[in-house]
Amino acid sequence: MRFEPTYLVTATFAADAAVRREPHRAAHLAHVASLLADGTALVAGARADLGASVLVLRAADADAARARCAHDPYWQHGVWTAIEVVEYLAATPQSLGRS
Repeated sequence: MRFEPTYLVTATFAADAAVRREPHRAAHLAHVASLLADGTALVAGARADLGASVLVLRAADADAARARCAHDPYWQHGVWTAIEVVEYLAATPQSLGRS
């Protein structure tokens, strides 16, 4: 098994995220869709309790993964209040030798 540089991102929502996110939701979803479409994001979503968004990103390093999140409208408009980035060993069809 061969792992590529992958990062688990947890972006914490503001306490009032359910209200704060509405004006920025379409732009956020477009940003996430572009990350998924170009293969940068392996998975993206939100915890059901709206405590945080969770993404698994391919990136050269943690700073590059964080930079991708810094371009997200949720970060730019205070919907997310903190971003944690940690190395993640993602098992994907490619890392398992299957396509």
